[in-house]
Amino acid sequence: MERLGCGSSSELLLPSSVKGLKNLLSIAAHKKLYFPDRLHKDFLEVMFTNRKEREELLEGLVIDTKDTTIPKFPQRIHLLWGENDQIFQQELAHNMKEQLGENATFEGIKKAGHLVHLERPCVYNRCLKRFLASLPNEDGAQK
Repeated sequence: MERLGCGSSSELLLPSSVKGLKNLLSIAAHKKLYFPDRLHKDFLEVMFTNRKEREELLEGLVIDTKDTTIPKFPQRIHLLWGENDQIFQQELAHNMKEQLGENATFEGIKKAGHLVHLERPCVYNRCLKRFLASLPNEDGAQK
């Protein structure tokens, strides 16, 4: 979180002001997103109510990454990542792919940050459809 200029994950991910929300969006998106302050205020009211409970949930999700081991999954896993993701950089994706093993594939999407599905929805959907089409049916045949 220090790399992003924040003291904690809740400080970044649960903003309490328009300035904090603008900071979160500037980190999460590759391109600068412009919204009027009124929209930011409405978004804060709707999305960040029950702040204390959300903060507790978020802190419960944060784990030490030093001793983290990813279990082996029998399913195929496809990691779609924005190449400009500042929250979870591509190095993390490549490490995760290695730990997941041969059933995992990785695909980076150019000109996208952490919000890749919002910034490049057509590219994201095309990649997702291609992966899903490559999966076998219940009877084992390709789709």
